Amino acid sequence: MKTLLRISILIVAFFVTGAFGQNDPFDAGLKQFQAKDFVAAAISFGKAVQQTPQNYQAHFNLGLCYYNLKRYDDAVSSFQKAISIKPDYVRANYWLGNSYYSLKRYDEAVSWLQKAIQADATQPQAFYLLGSVYQQQRRYPEAETALKKALELKPADVNYKVEMGNVLVNLKRYPEAIVLFDAAIKADPTHVNAQLGMGNAYYNNSRNAESIPYYKRATELSPNWATAHSYLADAYYRTKQYSLAIASFDAAIKLDKKRADTWYGLGLSYVATKKKTMAQIALSELRLLDADKAATLQKQVDQLK
Repeated sequence: MKTLLRISILIVAFFVTGAFGQNDPFDAGLKQFQAKDFVAAAISFGKAVQQTPQNYQAHFNLGLCYYNLKRYDDAVSSFQKAISIKPDYVRANYWLGNSYYSLKRYDEAVSWLQKAIQADATQPQAFYLLGSVYQQQRRYPEAETALKKALELKPADVNYKVEMGNVLVNLKRYPEAIVLFDAAIKADPTHVNAQLGMGNAYYNNSRNAESIPYYKRATELSPNWATAHSYLADAYYRTKQYSLAIASFDAAIKLDKKRADTWYGLGLSYVATKKKTMAQIALSELRLLDADKAATLQKQVDQLK
């Protein structure tokens, strides 16, 4: 089954202003954060924390700096410190869950997101992120429940529709997924995950030819995304358009040479076109990545004259 590797969590990390009569490092940090100079902001908020260790807002803002710098372990520490000072700090609970999600520590992410929701069940982003975590854990019924709530709170959100569509594909409820992806594409034709998701809904429902326009559009919108090229190539292969499949597999490989499924598909395409030498080249690369797939391809290469 083809699915998105992971849908991007589109979140803007807003800082908070304080109610403490803040000192200069805190004020400097706010200005630097607003200018997206997260390194300088982290230094300033770090100084603010040293001067006033019980300033939970300084810890929180420092955590947001680390999050934006993709220093997720440091973000976790800062958000935990903010929560230790102010346990009912809902935003810190949410961002702690978000940081654990980024670290792929999904059980901990679920725990903190649930705490954030228990404290404030009016924030659709928390339900959306919780649904995304459940999706990563393959807990699809729970993901559906969380995403339904997100869509109830914010029904027009394209990202929520796409993530729900991905869940429905995993639940093999393809017609429902197609309806959601269609709505998302109509709202935003440039949403690459919606295009790829629609392709997946058709492909996984054995409607390979219908998946091709959406996979192709995904490659046009995101030409450097190896997954989109690989999925398009596979759809071409399934519809016996082997020359197009080879071209798309080649495009995917140029972007990512470590995908076993891409080399496998390329090898199968060369087998289908009876190009044994080229199939053997793909096979040699595949052996380095996936012995089982290589053994399967080897049998087919051996049948070529």
